Amino acid sequence: MGVNQQFLAAVEAGRKQLGPVADQRLQVLARQLPPPDGHGPVPPAFTDGDEAPPPDPAEAAEGLAALRQRLDRCQWLRTDLTYKVGQQRQPNQARHQRRRWAVRVLGPLLAAPLPQPDWLAPGGPALPLPPYPRATPDAARDTHWLEGLALRLAATTAPLSPAAAALARARLRGLEAEIQELTAAILEFEK
Repeated sequence: MGVNQQFLAAVEAGRKQLGPVADQRLQVLARQLPPPDGHGPVPPAFTDGDEAPPPDPAEAAEGLAALRQRLDRCQWLRTDLTYKVGQQRQPNQARHQRRRWAVRVLGPLLAAPLPQPDWLAPGGPALPLPPYPRATPDAARDTHWLEGLALRLAATTAPLSPAAAALARARLRGLEAEIQELTAAILEFEK
């Protein structure tokens, strides 16, 4: 109509009057009202006893296909969310945290060369001997192991935050309810 809500509220309260342009637009709309106020079409008489017309077979098949497609999608989403929520159990979270720690902390440590004690220095080596003398570092093997650990870490789902886990559980309950309703609708549709 070309007027904002505040102006229309002022007109309804009687504080202002509509201009000629808005008045003309309202009269065009009023003409579309059903009689006795306007000249528009008479609305159909709806009663509680009226039954819907029989469905078109093509529309029925299309509607059934849409219901089945949505049911398949909801079932897939439920499976995915069930897996994600299942990954939130304590052993999986601890495993993910250990792997993340190993990739972050051990990577730089394994890449750095170990200090070699100077055996020929007077009075013996100045640096203390490594705590595990039989643990000989093998940079290639250690780096390969760490890269594999990083790949496994990237392939696993990260633990959800408590809010995200609660939201996932709520979505899961909603999907289960939708699956029940869609299954009932499909069974009713096929009768």
